[in-house]
Amino acid sequence: MMATPRAELGPKCNNLACKRGNGSATNLLSCSGCKQACYCSQECQKQDWRNHKAFCKHVSTHGASSKPLTSVAYLQKVAAHDPKANVLAHEIGITLPTSDSLFRGLSFPSRRLVITGKDTPENLTLFFGQDKFIQEVHEKMRTEILLRPPPGSPMYVFSTSSKADENCPSWTPRGPSAVETKRIEEIRVMQDVIRSHMGAKGVENITTNDMRDILVTNFGNQ
Repeated sequence: MMATPRAELGPKCNNLACKRGNGSATNLLSCSGCKQACYCSQECQKQDWRNHKAFCKHVSTHGASSKPLTSVAYLQKVAAHDPKANVLAHEIGITLPTSDSLFRGLSFPSRRLVITGKDTPENLTLFFGQDKFIQEVHEKMRTEILLRPPPGSPMYVFSTSSKADENCPSWTPRGPSAVETKRIEEIRVMQDVIRSHMGAKGVENITTNDMRDILVTNFGNQ
């Protein structure tokens, strides 16, 4: 796919391996497919095609080519090369792509979107594409963030040890919906029941037998 001259010069060559310093070129060319990626030469464009291909086809097909991608694959192959997605990532304190693992690839960026109140349908699609699985991840993450696990709780320890909130902006999550409010109230009631049952032992030492006793005591042996 041949590059065409740009009317306005972009900030730098899109090829990260550009031998001219990834930004020293003065006559940048734009990709004729997506019209967004810029290159200082056709050589650089060819070198970058492997990385740029998925995003380019995503733009030129209006999202049709990326529809089959999983959320993680979309984040790595499309969103990581999308200028709008990278601006959003900068706003929430992360760098794309995050990882190919389930936590770093989905839960981590989803968590940041929720914490910063930027978890709109448009932004979720911008990061994760059309894969419906992200809806389940997002729902669980909103519940966790709205519960705001206290210091010492398992979820607090996990988020701290995994550095999930490193370089994170201020917590400004969107308020809960009526359904989320009901779910959070139910969870907090169960948390109180567990804490009351465990007493001095502490919830960090809870066992399967403890959970069985809690269920039988509070809900009956059905």
